[in-house]
Amino acid sequence: MLAYLAHIGAGQARLLWSRESLTPDKIAALPAGEREAYEAFRSALAYGESLGLPRMSSYTRLADTDRDWLVQVVTAAPANELEPVTWWFPVVGSVSYRGYFDAERAKKYADELRGDGYDVYLRGSPLYTTLGWFEDPLPRPILRWPLQDVVDTAIHEQVHVLVYVESDVAYNESLATFIAHHATEEYFRDRPELAERARESFADELVFAQMLNDLRAELAALYAKKVTPDEARAQRAPIFARYQNEVYAAQPWRTQRFARFPKLDLSNAWVAGNRDYLGLVPCFGRELAQLGGDLAAFVRAHSEKPGHRPPGCEVTP
Repeated sequence: MLAYLAHIGAGQARLLWSRESLTPDKIAALPAGEREAYEAFRSALAYGESLGLPRMSSYTRLADTDRDWLVQVVTAAPANELEPVTWWFPVVGSVSYRGYFDAERAKKYADELRGDGYDVYLRGSPLYTTLGWFEDPLPRPILRWPLQDVVDTAIHEQVHVLVYVESDVAYNESLATFIAHHATEEYFRDRPELAERARESFADELVFAQMLNDLRAELAALYAKKVTPDEARAQRAPIFARYQNEVYAAQPWRTQRFARFPKLDLSNAWVAGNRDYLGLVPCFGRELAQLGGDLAAFVRAHSEKPGHRPPGCEVTP
């Protein structure tokens, strides 16, 4: 663990050292599309403030990297359990992932976990927040994303600074996902085409979240029989196949956002990693409806009572 902490400490220091101030001249020199995206990112943060989210000192400087991820994230889970492996860190508590600034280090650790019999999910993350401890830079590749994704990402990270419950990754990530999605739709209310793109994309994510919850429930029923890891892998294979073919094909998709799902290498680690970001989204939708669709009131409710879940909305392994 000490070697890992040294790695992320050094990686964070390098990232902070590489930041470039976004002066007016630097912003003016950006290509038009990147300049528009940067202005949208900053404007989105201002819009977030109008909803009760905090003013942020981060993202005023640029990390000019040529790769589309800042860290590689490793998630692991036993083959016969949905509860992921967790690691404890100061400030954030127990979390279900480890991030690496070096792809080879991440792959090596993922291989070690596989060698120990765990399911492993390895993915790149384009951005993260240090929760206000440092002035985080804005990775330049984000400025090449569609505007609705730029705005959504800005507000997602802003939510984390307002509300972050120690050792509750599922709540933290699902809350940020949910608020950012709805705020993005509201942000683009005067640009109907972008608002509709965001609405369709997020509608698909809600469908995906419900499908993921259904999949998790079937797997939980299987693992409740106390099957061995080998038995679990054999018996879950047809469940995964059915979801990737029949269940996926039957959903009312509006976009191609989840078109890769039938080809993914599914595992308990994949389910756990995606559950963190989506598992509570349907639940939060019902809570927002009870508040009459008032997003600022929803933000206030979670600011005043961080970590709460409406009745019946607990995410279980």
